[in-house]
Amino acid sequence: IGSHLGREMSRLGAELHLLDRPGVPDFRIRDYRNRAAVHESDLSDRSAIRELVRSIRPEKVFHLASVTDVERSIDRSLEMAQNILLGTLNLISALGEVSFQCLVNTGTCEEYGDNPTPFREDQMVNPVSPYSAAKASSTIFCQMFHKTLGLPIVTVRPFLTYGPFQNPKMLIPSAIVSTLRGKRFKMTGGIQTREFNYVSDIVEGFIRAATTREAIGQIVNIGNGIEYPIREVVETILKMMDAQVTPEIGALPYRAGEAWHFYCDNGKARKILGWKPKVSLKEGLQKTISWYREAYGSGSLFEHFPGC
Repeated sequence: IGSHLGREMSRLGAELHLLDRPGVPDFRIRDYRNRAAVHESDLSDRSAIRELVRSIRPEKVFHLASVTDVERSIDRSLEMAQNILLGTLNLISALGEVSFQCLVNTGTCEEYGDNPTPFREDQMVNPVSPYSAAKASSTIFCQMFHKTLGLPIVTVRPFLTYGPFQNPKMLIPSAIVSTLRGKRFKMTGGIQTREFNYVSDIVEGFIRAATTREAIGQIVNIGNGIEYPIREVVETILKMMDAQVTPEIGALPYRAGEAWHFYCDNGKARKILGWKPKVSLKEGLQKTISWYREAYGSGSLFEHFPGC
């Protein structure tokens, strides 16, 4: 999401500063890197972040830094707390020393855990992994800083997102790449439902959150709220690609504690932000398939994601 957000902000003419960890490949931002100031640092380094914020004095801040952990391993609990929660606290501490207009904190739809669907912002958080627990803790701190110090912070909870540049380990690109290789895509029974949001819709939600005064102090779901069975989405991808293979349905077991339904109520985003999804699932899938097909054909996919 972050690279797409930066690209759109660059297109809109923003004076853009990007923060990334040292040594992280820049292929996602390569096409607009020369129109942005790129800073290599880590949010866990409190003094470095404090110095950077003082020098930039940003007006609007989008906080998307996190840890990627598809498996949501319990063994990474300390790492999640240090990188996600501590990083958020260091950023807010630094911003508290300058005048800024808005911090958009990125929560996660996983904060809802096994609450009943559709997920609403007024439901109690119920995290079921170290990742979602760290994210929920960050959200609570953001709310506290707004209420006690009046800091202009809004938390958005983006729902499942897909599009170009996504790690091929994720569902949609994994199905696409498997099909490009002529291999059968191994999956569960696929009866569980999810909503799928094309990345440009999510980016628009972030920008609206940063530019809407009424959003300050709020938690807002960003998602289309339309649920699809996983099996249906995979079969749609293969059909759109004229695949000569069929998915291997049932080859993988369902995860322990599988969420059978996972989608949001987006009424708050529509009302407060004036946001609504624009890209249909088929349109988004076509754009995504085209990108991976080109990246696969040129070999750049393997450069970007070694071992994929």
